[in-house]
Amino acid sequence: MPLSEHEERILAEIERQLAAEDPRFVARTRKRKRPARSSRTLRLRVAVVLAVIGFFSLLGLVSHIAFGVAGMVLLLAGLVLGATALREGVEESRAHVPPDEQR
Repeated sequence: MPLSEHEERILAEIERQLAAEDPRFVARTRKRKRPARSSRTLRLRVAVVLAVIGFFSLLGLVSHIAFGVAGMVLLLAGLVLGATALREGVEESRAHVPPDEQR
């Protein structure tokens, strides 16, 4: 539910007063880029690399059994890491939606 103009003016006044009283607090709490998103992106990239290396190592099963086993482990690790990173992204995006709009 959006704020009325009166409520927005009151909120802006409170913010100005807080900034005048405690500028260090405002500086510490100012919105910044969250590192969680960049770490999730990094995990997705690592997951893709692991899955690709695992896939090609799995193809090495024909030449040597150890390559096949290592490839299967890497492929599985990449898929699990990617799935958890994607799930966290979905949960994070749902956290920013008001409860009455969630499905």
